[in-house]
Amino acid sequence: MKALYQKVRLESAAAIFTVLLILFWLYAAGNQLADFNKFKGEMNSQVFTSSISRILTYLIPAIEITVASLLVFSSTRLWGVFLSFLLMLTFSTYTGLIWFNAFNRIPCTCAGLLGNGSTWGWNFTLNLFVTVVAAAGLILNLKWKR
Repeated sequence: MKALYQKVRLESAAAIFTVLLILFWLYAAGNQLADFNKFKGEMNSQVFTSSISRILTYLIPAIEITVASLLVFSSTRLWGVFLSFLLMLTFSTYTGLIWFNAFNRIPCTCAGLLGNGSTWGWNFTLNLFVTVVAAAGLILNLKWKR
C-alpha cells in the first residue's frame, strides 16, 4: 500500500511539473507570435548576426510549440522534459553571459519573457528557476518511468 501511495505521489508531482512546462512554453511562444513583427525586431537587437537572428526568430517559437506538444503525450513526454531542460540551460547560459558582460554590447531585454521593463538579472533568475523546474521534472519523470 505504501509503495502504491509513493508511486501516486511521484506521478502527481511529475504531472504538475509537466503542466508547468507546457504552460511556460505555450505562453512564451504565444507571446512571441502574438506580435511577431515586434518579436522580429527584438531578435534583431540581440548579439547575433542578422542571418542567425532571422533563423532564430522562426526557430525559437517553433521549437517551443514542439516541446510543449511533446510534453502532452506520455509516449514523448520524457523527450519534452529533456528538451525543456536543454533549452532552459541554453537560455540561462545566454542571459548569464549577457548579464556578466561577455559580449561587446548588451542588447535590450525586450526579447525576453519579462519584456522591456526587466533586467538581464531578472531574466537570468527566471531562466534558472525554469531550468530547475525542468530538471526536477526530468528527474521525477525518469523515476516514474522505472
